[in-house]
This record gives sequence, structure tokens and C-alpha cells, in this order.
Amino acid sequence: MKLALATVLLVLLAGTTMYAQEQDKDKPAQQEEKKQEPAAKEHEQPKAQEQQKAQDQQKTQHQAQEQQKAKQTEKEKSDAAKQQQQAAHQQQQQAAKQQQVARQDHAQNTQAQRDGGNGNARRISEQDFHEHFGREHTFRVARNDDRRFNYGGYYWVYNDPWPSGWAYTDAVYVDEIDGEYYLIDPVHPGVRLMIVVAS
Repeated sequence: MKLALATVLLVLLAGTTMYAQEQDKDKPAQQEEKKQEPAAKEHEQPKAQEQQKAQDQQKTQHQAQEQQKAKQTEKEKSDAAKQQQQAAHQQQQQAAKQQQVARQDHAQNTQAQRDGGNGNARRISEQDFHEHFGREHTFRVARNDDRRFNYGGYYWVYNDPWPSGWAYTDAVYVDEIDGEYYLIDPVHPGVRLMIVVAS
């Protein structure tokens, strides 16, 4: 019986020792697991930081792209405005050139009308003009292809076409306005035809 009791005690002691050893073996594993947990957490923190950095970079890139698009749009608007200004300036220059050409043409036509086509435009004396010309001295112009007619002892010539509303049967008169001679139809007072004395 002592022997049996000693055997049971030995078995119990051996079991307790083994249990303690197993516990000791498990402790380092648990400690290792506990050590690994912070290490894992430490690995997770840099990953989270890297993800945040990547997101921040994406936001920054997106903002930069938006700013670039806005600048491009602004530049396009500015370029379009400059082109419109240039086009308007060119149109003004063309209009000015056309006006200048028109003035030159008018001056040449006026000079040609004064000269009657031969460079010898004549003037009528004041006394002669008052005796034969003016509103109170009307006449009718005989139609002629060379745009010449005779009245008051003078041959007259006109370079512009015969006014469309005038009839050759209308009574007209010669008047002097601003140093130029004009044929005027009282039926159409707003229209006048420049004439010159032919030599």
C-alpha cells in the first residue's frame, strides 16, 4: 500500500511537473504571440499611413489637374477674346481703307465733273448766272447719249447717271451750291445732279 501510494504520488508529481513544463512551453508561445501582435499593429500603422499618403497624393494630383483645366479654359477664353479684338481691328482698318478709297474716287469723280472730262471746267460770271440760271429759269433737257445738253448759251455735261425718278419732260433748273453747279428737279427736291460747263 505504501508502494501504491508512493506510485500515485509520483504519477501526480510527474503529471504536475509535465503540466508546469507544458505551461512554461506555452508561455513563450503566448509571449511570442503577444510580441507579434504589436509587430503586426506596427506593420498595419505604416500601411495605413501609406494608404493615407497615396490618397493625399491622388487628391493633390486631382486638384492640380483641375487647376490645369481651369487655366487652359481661361487661356482659351483669353485667346478667343484676343482673336475677336484682332478681327474687329482688321475690320475697322478695312472699313477705313474703303472709306479712303471712296473719298479718293469721289474726289476724282468730282474733279472729272468739274473738268467736264477735258480738264477745262469753266465758270459762269455772276451777272450771266443771275440772268439765265437759278430757280426762276427752268427748262427741259433733251435726252442725249453723250450726257451733254445745251442751255443758257453753254454746253453742260454730267457724269453721273440720270436720276431714276426724273423724267426728261420735267422742268429743271441750274443752281450753284458750294461752288458747284447742279441740275435740280423741283418735283424731286432731295435729288440733284452735278453738272459742269463743257468747253
